[in-house]
Amino acid sequence: MFASLEMRSEELGMRMVSDLACRGRGRWIPFRSIVEGTVTDDEFETMRAAEKAVSSWPLEIEDFASATLARLTLAIRRTKRRMAAKGQTLKAVVVDYLQLLHPDDPRMSAYESVSQISKGLKALAKDLEVCVIALAQLSRAVESREDKRPQLSDLRDSGQIEQDADAVLFLYREEYYLQKVKPKPGQEDAHDAAKSAAAGRLTLICAKRRNGATGDASCQFLAPYQAVRSSDWGR
Repeated sequence: MFASLEMRSEELGMRMVSDLACRGRGRWIPFRSIVEGTVTDDEFETMRAAEKAVSSWPLEIEDFASATLARLTLAIRRTKRRMAAKGQTLKAVVVDYLQLLHPDDPRMSAYESVSQISKGLKALAKDLEVCVIALAQLSRAVESREDKRPQLSDLRDSGQIEQDADAVLFLYREEYYLQKVKPKPGQEDAHDAAKSAAAGRLTLICAKRRNGATGDASCQFLAPYQAVRSSDWGR
């Protein structure tokens, strides 16, 4: 189940179609073409095949204009029962994203709100025996550091997220930050070389893992297709 508080299900669907079409030697479809409705006839057939594949998945998308933890819990329980009726098992819930959930008490501070929601998601995972993957914003502190790699202390509004999570994964794109920096005089060539080396590279940082080792892994980010692939994909 994907619980989206930021994007509508239609937007998520378009991203999934662009991602799925980006494989093998087939006709890849840029996400922008899908959004603007400028796909060719051949690309449209590829889209249809990708849409058919998505519809066959045991995946349910719920989008919310706004939601409290209680409303989210109700939706997850309803989805779990509906899938069970079809002989399917709800195994994972993705929440996009944690800071958009509202607390039960609107008088709570941002810190108290995130702490309550983090604890609630932890309890929900145990109660329903599902894996909860909660996306979360980082604080702006990372923007002011020379080293832009995210750290556990960058989790926004509350240290409770770090405490409750069994694992914390960060996504880091050095290319994003290099594109925003103007090189110093005389360092243009080195800066261009660094941008070239970082192009399309995404680093997955496992900063916490309760029952295992931490570390980094590299993969490819194909921005025009909203797709992430292994580092050796396409070789």
